[in-house]
Amino acid sequence: MRVHTLLKISSVLFATTSTATSGGCSVDEDCSLNGICNRSSGKCACDPGWRSADCGALDLRPATRWTGYNETNVTQPDFLGAAGNSSWGGTIVRDREDKQLFHLVLDHFPRGCGLAAWRPFSTVARAESRTGPAGPYRYAQELLGTFRHNSQVVWSPTDGRYLLYTIGAETATPDKCASYKWANNVSVSSAPDVRGPWTAPARVLNESTNPAPWPLWTADNSTPEIALAVEDNALYRADRFAGPYALARTMPWNTSDNAPRWTEDPFLWRDRRGNWHVLCHWLVDVAERGEKYPRVGAHLFARGGLEGGNWTFRLETAYDTTVRFEDGGRIDYYRRERPSLYFSDDGALTPLYLVTGVQEFNSSASYTLIQPIGDAAKRCERDLGF
Repeated sequence: MRVHTLLKISSVLFATTSTATSGGCSVDEDCSLNGICNRSSGKCACDPGWRSADCGALDLRPATRWTGYNETNVTQPDFLGAAGNSSWGGTIVRDREDKQLFHLVLDHFPRGCGLAAWRPFSTVARAESRTGPAGPYRYAQELLGTFRHNSQVVWSPTDGRYLLYTIGAETATPDKCASYKWANNVSVSSAPDVRGPWTAPARVLNESTNPAPWPLWTADNSTPEIALAVEDNALYRADRFAGPYALARTMPWNTSDNAPRWTEDPFLWRDRRGNWHVLCHWLVDVAERGEKYPRVGAHLFARGGLEGGNWTFRLETAYDTTVRFEDGGRIDYYRRERPSLYFSDDGALTPLYLVTGVQEFNSSASYTLIQPIGDAAKRCERDLGF
């Protein structure tokens, strides 16, 4: 499959904001581009990892307690609060040499101040797991100090380097738990290994947040181009990761706060068929009821979306704040945000795990939850010997 160069969009952008199909499918878009429409039966055959009549919901399976990264019970003499080492989502990275080792690059809030003090206490940390992609992960090192947040890391085959996108600015932390207000900006660092050494963050976008990169490299085209989604699902491109980044498009629907399609925290990817997708935090219940739950996950998609296709935003939930566990229990979370997916590395890009930041009711602490997706997650763990 050959990469098509991203173009600046000067023509009118059309998009769909439909609800789920009610009369059966007629095209693959009716299957959220996560499956194939059987036109004879009018039914979707969903790809592994997706479910529902229109393949728009993740096929989430019960999670295991204390997988992911949860060090909210940690305390140290210099801690300023009781929220432990809180965290807020991350990216799973399989080690390129040691295939039994998995890294989690995550937003990490040390010193006990919890989620409310993410700015200025957020750092970017690396944790390790030798029990599979779901973890549990244990803290290994700090990659970037305060203040760095909204981390997403990808491997750029053309550059032979990891690319770490963040928001933030270098600053000292106060001697008490506090929350600051600063203008957001997006920076990128790079390293030959996920452990580092990482270059100093270089700013690439001003007054922007929630960076979500995806290299445009394919086996047929070793381009160094990068696609980058940010808040409100605005899409940028750059010829190289260092920039400059040019705005390719914005979504045509109302993206303002408290609108029905108000979102943040995009996770961007291109699937094996060349279609584009975004999984993001949907704030529909904040807009409608002033609550942060239960509907929190939205899925957007487009055929050739970065080059001129029509983006679709179905007003339905891709995942919610309820998580069921293998022991039969469940937790209805107060907040569940910062989604990212870990895919199979066999070229099929099957989603195996959903990574999110979660916060329970009546708690100032937050942690990073990893939940398996579909039957493929268990097969992955068996193949790894876990």
